[in-house]
Amino acid sequence: MSSARPPQRRATASAIAAVGLVGLFCEKDVGRTFTSSVARPSQVATPSTAHSVAGSERVSTPAPVGGNSSLVVPLTAIAAACQVMRSRSRRVVLRAAPKESTTTVVEVDTPETSEVQGEVAEQVVSLGGVATASVPSEPSFSWDLAVRRMWTAADKAHIHAITGTIHISIGLVYIIDVIAGDVATLNGMKWTPHVSLDVLLISMLFGAANAVSGLQRSLLPKPFKDLVECLGFGEKPNYKSAGFINTAVFYFILSYQSLRVLPDYPVWMMPLDPVIAFGTLVAVWHSIYIINSYVGQGLSQGLAFGISAPLLLNVPVALHLLFQGESWVQSLGAAYPGWPEVFFGANYALAWAGSMVTFVLSLYERRVVTLTERLILILLMGLITAIFVPLRAYVLVPDWFFKDAIVMLTLSPP
Repeated sequence: MSSARPPQRRATASAIAAVGLVGLFCEKDVGRTFTSSVARPSQVATPSTAHSVAGSERVSTPAPVGGNSSLVVPLTAIAAACQVMRSRSRRVVLRAAPKESTTTVVEVDTPETSEVQGEVAEQVVSLGGVATASVPSEPSFSWDLAVRRMWTAADKAHIHAITGTIHISIGLVYIIDVIAGDVATLNGMKWTPHVSLDVLLISMLFGAANAVSGLQRSLLPKPFKDLVECLGFGEKPNYKSAGFINTAVFYFILSYQSLRVLPDYPVWMMPLDPVIAFGTLVAVWHSIYIINSYVGQGLSQGLAFGISAPLLLNVPVALHLLFQGESWVQSLGAAYPGWPEVFFGANYALAWAGSMVTFVLSLYERRVVTLTERLILILLMGLITAIFVPLRAYVLVPDWFFKDAIVMLTLSPP
């Protein structure tokens, strides 16, 4: 591609520009809150008082460790999952203090949604001054339950839920369609794509809106005093919120990389290359920092290294955009005509997988799926991208698997 391009399609260029500009303002976090209650010694825990206490507690929300790279987006979320794999059951215990005591001890570890809190409170019974509520460790899935817990009033106009549903649905159809088409091609059959580029651009716009709408204050669990703690730094770093911020940032980075290789990419947006490239390097470092913060909290140093290493695959792309920009896109596209399509699809799939991981974790925190189901779904996201990306490359750039394998890793023109 060069500055002397054929006339660009206005609709496509406008959509590309919208996604790129929205990406400059992306950040997202989900935190963690623990609170405690103190009652007078005369107060005795009863179903009604327990209901009010349980209904006012806010608790931790496990979040994915952010960061996306080839075949590793969903796998990085498993690092955060390790921290909460400590028990299959949860309990809420309200102990009424002895008469001579001056406090009531409250220990709470329940999902934050009001629906779940209400269900828990209804199960509280008073037994000799001790009120106990058991939270089922294995929720029974039902569509009615899923809708009630995911369609929350905390989401203004339900914009986060609506945009996420549209983006994830289109992405799933596209990925399945591409995999089926590549398999058909390898078997000598013809396949007509069912999802156009324009539809994918619309999907990316909804994905961007989904990431931004996740910043609603009502959807951001705590604690965090400021943005520094949200990013995983400061006196009390919140690594969970940092993981969500990182994942959201990577959504825009990967979306930009997808759009960058399109023939209709706007020339006036090319100066963004070094900005996105520098942001990518910072995001990769931030991802590795977050992953290693979980070492000693259920994650071994070896596993942390294994998860962090693939993130470095983003570094060559960032360096090429930082120092070469358009000349790199032209050179690699001339050497491997199928590369732009592979690069677009791979980055789109990885960004989609990141969105899916955050959705799965939300299902778990609202007790729609079990811990086992959550891990299976996250691993499934990894399997899908592990099939999609190499298959695309094998069909469109077969030389990478026979004589130019190093180019697949460095993306440096031969």
